[in-house]
Amino acid sequence: MQKVETFYSTWCTGELEFGGMYCAILTVGCQVVSAATFRVLGKEVAELPLVATRSDCQGQGYFQALYTCIERLLCFLQVNSLVLPAAEGAESLWINKFKFHKMEQEELNHLCRDFQMMTFQGTSMLQKPVPEYRRISQEKLKIVMNLIFF
Repeated sequence: MQKVETFYSTWCTGELEFGGMYCAILTVGCQVVSAATFRVLGKEVAELPLVATRSDCQGQGYFQALYTCIERLLCFLQVNSLVLPAAEGAESLWINKFKFHKMEQEELNHLCRDFQMMTFQGTSMLQKPVPEYRRISQEKLKIVMNLIFF
């Protein structure tokens, strides 16, 4: 049975603010097969700075399943766009498979001015609108969230 869980991170003191950072994991049985950190920075944007899938589980759709859950949650929260720092080797995967696009420098400057984003040297920032999924009632959402994120 596949199961997705989230954990809330605690506030970190210092120069950088990591409050509101979540980690979603996809487990198969008792083993974690894929994980992603994400942070909702408001209705305008959320970031997905780190993702990983176990090497022996890559190419089997596990991250796709995890990513879809995160995307649906962001849709429910009415977040407009999702951004991520992509390593050079993974950029084409994000663009071709997940439909992200490279951010224009002006867009990036706007986000960096208004939000404290996680960026990494040697990466390019990618962005995509959060797609609209079929809206579900609050009652059904509670059931889905209990099954997916507990």
